[in-house]
Amino acid sequence: MKLFVKQALIILLATGLITGCASNSSELKAAHVSTSGFKGLSCTELHADLQSSINVVNELTTVIDDKADNDKAQMAIGMILFWPTLFALEGGDGTEAAEYSRLKGEINAMEEVAILNQCQPAIEVAQKYHAGEQEVRLAAKIVRKSQQNNNSSY
Repeated sequence: MKLFVKQALIILLATGLITGCASNSSELKAAHVSTSGFKGLSCTELHADLQSSINVVNELTTVIDDKADNDKAQMAIGMILFWPTLFALEGGDGTEAAEYSRLKGEINAMEEVAILNQCQPAIEVAQKYHAGEQEVRLAAKIVRKSQQNNNSSY
């Protein structure tokens, strides 16, 4: 009986590692989006669409990061305390992550068009967005490094 439980636990843990947890938003890459759909927009329309896309990306960031944090917490609880909770893990990234990547690609495409059309308001919004995104990535990197240092000290 003990052998069966050990085998089941090993299979469960391997399955959990294979399916993985949801990714944090900082780990998701922008999808490639063509600029052709944005070339006909006026500067005002481009600025408005860019700001709208950034707002949705910011909302999705919260949803995606919360999902990733929940998956990591469930994984930790499951590994340490109660392995059946690992069955509740959804595994992988969902539709929010795909939408997030698509919108990030659109933001990049709109920024390219804004630069080509010399649309300064849209360029400034895109630069501000990218600067904020860079700060978030840097903060996440610092947190990961701190966690690694804490884990290695045990």
